[in-house]
Amino acid sequence: MKKIFIKSIYVACMFLIAFVIPSCNSEHLTDLNKNPNAIEYAVPQYSFTSAVLESGPTQSYGTLETGLQYRSTYKENTVSSPGDRFSSFGGTIANFDVFKNQWNRLIQIVAQIPGPENVNKRAACNILRILAIHRVTDVAGDMPYTEAMKGLDNLKPKYDTQKSIYTAMLNELDAALKSMDASKPNVFGSSDLYFKGDITKWKKFGYTLMLRLGMRLSDVEPATAKIWVEKAVAGGVMADFSDIAYIKYANVAGQTNPRIDQYISVDFATPGGDNSSGGKWAATFIDHLKATNDPRLPMLSVVWVRSGSTYNPDNTPAKQRGMINGTMNLLPADFDTYSEPSLFYLNRAAPIITMGAAEAYLLLAEGAARGWNVGTTAKTAYENGVRAAMAEWALWPAVGSVSGVIPASSVNAYLTANPYLVNDTFAKQLEQISTQKWISMHGDVFEVYSNWRRTKYPVFNYANWVSGTARIPWPGNVTGGKMFRRFSLPLSERDVNSVNYQDAIKRQNFTEQNTDLLQGRMWWDVGPGTGQSN
Repeated sequence: MKKIFIKSIYVACMFLIAFVIPSCNSEHLTDLNKNPNAIEYAVPQYSFTSAVLESGPTQSYGTLETGLQYRSTYKENTVSSPGDRFSSFGGTIANFDVFKNQWNRLIQIVAQIPGPENVNKRAACNILRILAIHRVTDVAGDMPYTEAMKGLDNLKPKYDTQKSIYTAMLNELDAALKSMDASKPNVFGSSDLYFKGDITKWKKFGYTLMLRLGMRLSDVEPATAKIWVEKAVAGGVMADFSDIAYIKYANVAGQTNPRIDQYISVDFATPGGDNSSGGKWAATFIDHLKATNDPRLPMLSVVWVRSGSTYNPDNTPAKQRGMINGTMNLLPADFDTYSEPSLFYLNRAAPIITMGAAEAYLLLAEGAARGWNVGTTAKTAYENGVRAAMAEWALWPAVGSVSGVIPASSVNAYLTANPYLVNDTFAKQLEQISTQKWISMHGDVFEVYSNWRRTKYPVFNYANWVSGTARIPWPGNVTGGKMFRRFSLPLSERDVNSVNYQDAIKRQNFTEQNTDLLQGRMWWDVGPGTGQSN
């Protein structure tokens, strides 16, 4: 009986194994380990919103802001003065995060939106990708491009020459713009923070980017530059206030302007008195605005006047005073008398402009001055550029009694007092246009930096340290008293992609940060310069 009983149990177990266990679904078992609140796939429209947010000039970059003489400091330290006195190479390493962040993000979006119905979405992604790449190559020079982003298929991509990268960017941008089709769905609708999906505005944005890139070749390959500039104009560039590509922010936690956040956290947490990095507006910047009676001056600048234990803002133009770059290393007794950014400027709800009509018009003015067919005269384009640049400040929320709306009468008076130099030399015209870009594109320091290196204007003086009766560059500076012409490649590249890294720096007459003056120029940065110390 015992054997029969055991056998019966065995048969029953086999029955259960045969019929019950196969009914268990392995997929359901796997689901038990999944987080029901997690998204396990990328949502293209959400990723595109992130790509747009990433595309703006959101960084406050002290090395360039002081080097381009927007700001100054009295302190000598590696945090605040690499571009003020060139006391170190701080802040001069090219950021290759574009590969793992923006470029990768856009590749992933494009992979998820195949088919002819998504042609406009893919084109917009390519426009943003090219915008991101050009910013990196414009400070790094040669970099991985054709062999980049291949994953495990190529962990050590070659470095393409900057010339070949520019050729590729322009051709790819041209192809993306030609592919856009108004009969197809728009560009991600409300997820598009720039234009709410408007295809026409995306095309203007793309052709303005083409205008910028084409003009970059103006000295190194003027015939090629002319072709691309004229192609961009024929395609249609930004021309109106409504064309501006910008990001709105709000003075609400998690929604604030990141660039302004950096300004405040580094220098301007409290108005007046000392600040952590000793920052003030630079004399070069303030003196130019004062000399030209620029109506933007009282909006952007204040002197904080002490009254007992408090400070009150004074934006009277005559009282604005910029600090001369590279002149001090101790807190000056008259520190309070130097100008700082106004609370209107330091508004966490301020927008960030990526590209607009002001830049487009000033590029057209240069093209016309060069004799290219850009559909306008240099004078008309220049004046339109100034008007557009001043109109942009209306995007800033008012703070107290200070508004960004500049009356037309003030703009007209400015243009009358500072007319376009119609009958002067091309060099003087280029200086005037480039100086206006330096003023109007304030905030987008990477683009201003590139335009300055290309045109060699405005002319900056870096020999301001008083030595006896002479003025010299900051003693012990690391650049020979000259502004950086490029950034170094990340040392991590030397470690993981050594052969191609070494080939790239040798090809560009460059060594490494801390052993090089960073005076090796970009492929497009040619010409004799303007007699300045840099």
